[in-house]
Amino acid sequence: MKLPLILSACLLGLVTSGCSDAKEDLSEDRLKAMAGGELKEVVSVKGIVNVDGSPTEGVNLYLYREGEFGNWVRECRTDFEGKYCWSTNLNCDGLEPGNYLVAFTYIPKPKKNDSGVDLFKKKYQNAKKNDFKLTVATGAPQEAVNYDLKSK
Repeated sequence: MKLPLILSACLLGLVTSGCSDAKEDLSEDRLKAMAGGELKEVVSVKGIVNVDGSPTEGVNLYLYREGEFGNWVRECRTDFEGKYCWSTNLNCDGLEPGNYLVAFTYIPKPKKNDSGVDLFKKKYQNAKKNDFKLTVATGAPQEAVNYDLKSK
């Protein structure tokens, strides 16, 4: 009876130890292969989202290409200091140059399926109606793209 339990524990130990020691290959060649051949040229874009005058955790930012209002092309979420950064090839590496519109939701305690109550009450959810534009120029990092939003 104890043999299957011991054998299971040993196998589990082999599987988990193999995963914990593995290093993620983030070399340029590996990233190019994952991206289908070439990495996209990106420019760093980051900032802080303030809600009612204070940096706020849990605000979702959605990025749309200007003139294309199908699905958003990027999404990020503010951290505990209200900071956010856009990612394309790697975490926080930036965005492709271009013109974008930004939409927001504020769901501080999302449920497992990412649903919950938007405390902005959809006020900033429609990128066509809210007027938050972002222009990303080649070679021009933007380290303080801050947004000031109101919950009411």
